[in-house]
Amino acid sequence: EEVYAESASSRNIAPEHKSRWNGLISSFCETYGYKPDFVARSPGRVNIIGEHVDYSLYNVLPMAVTVDALIAVKCSARETPTVRITDIHPDRYPSSEFKIPVNGDIDIDPQKHEWTNYFKAGLRGALRFLRSKQTSSFTPASLAVIVDGNVPPGGVLSSSAALVCASALAV
Repeated sequence: EEVYAESASSRNIAPEHKSRWNGLISSFCETYGYKPDFVARSPGRVNIIGEHVDYSLYNVLPMAVTVDALIAVKCSARETPTVRITDIHPDRYPSSEFKIPVNGDIDIDPQKHEWTNYFKAGLRGALRFLRSKQTSSFTPASLAVIVDGNVPPGGVLSSSAALVCASALAV
């Protein structure tokens, strides 16, 4: 109810949102053996004016749409901070694991077109922000992550932006 506030009353949440949410939590529990700490959400968007000019720093007029990216997360302390990431459709989007550097940036290889690069982009931005705000030493936590997105890839609804933003919020 907190992320799908379609009206003042939570009783008006669309059944497909509840079903997808519950499916994400169930998939997380099946995959990792425990419940997530929280879920981050970012909607897709459509640009009413200025399509694809935001990359060149021009003005746009975006509007959120109901399709979105959801990321369920469990945080834990490990000696080496690690991200274990999977999608609810691991046959289409293979699971991955990578380390989070205690200092420095996350490596994103632009030659490897992997879906996890979008998560890494959000992680990279969030880590830079968190490290800039810390007055003492900052150590990232390990993350177990499962992603569910229903923004059509390549459908001009900003599926990649939804995943990057949800990732930054999750971190």
